[in-house]
Amino acid sequence: MPTNAQSDPLDPTSIRYKIKFDSSTFGNATLGKVETKLSTSENGYIIESLTKTQGMAAIIIGNNYQESCEFQVSDGEAVSKAYKGGRVGKTDYSVEFDREGKKINFASKDSLDMPEGYVVDQCMFWFAIALLKGEVESEKPIYVVDGKSKRIRGFKLRSKSEEEIDTELGRKAVHKIVLERELRPNRTLTLWLSPEDQYLPVKIEESRKSRTTTFEIERLQRES
Repeated sequence: MPTNAQSDPLDPTSIRYKIKFDSSTFGNATLGKVETKLSTSENGYIIESLTKTQGMAAIIIGNNYQESCEFQVSDGEAVSKAYKGGRVGKTDYSVEFDREGKKINFASKDSLDMPEGYVVDQCMFWFAIALLKGEVESEKPIYVVDGKSKRIRGFKLRSKSEEEIDTELGRKAVHKIVLERELRPNRTLTLWLSPEDQYLPVKIEESRKSRTTTFEIERLQRES
């Protein structure tokens, strides 16, 4: 597949979210923050992400960890090239994408068949969604590769709408996209995409029967 990082460019951006948690078992808590930086490279884009946890987050999502990835853009979609992550200062997992062989290969020598759809990695998922500019297709599932657990989570569109929400960046007109997990429709992922901010999500909410995890934007800085 030919790739062209400039076919639908994103501006270099730094973004930070606060992670909040609401559970019928554990109650409400702030779990920490995730800071992500997108920069350009000769071959496309690089993302570096750091999640800083606190309190019960060490139990729920693990200690501080980092991820990085490389991707290009082709026909308005992100194309994952490489992806790795783990504890700060270490590489506990890495993933390569063999698109010709339709395989997702892990450094542990495990591999998974690449599904048909929009296949992205967890590190660059928010930017991959932003590139769609709210035009998520009901007939084209989105598959997110999780290097830490060596699995692929599939999502399909449940609904989309337009609304306004209040954020720490001010009031935003947004496209609200609700995705549901394949085979687990009681688990949803909702994204509020801001057109004036490159369609990046200013709020993300992952819900299941027992808990809801919310990412609320605190800072977004475009560096171009």
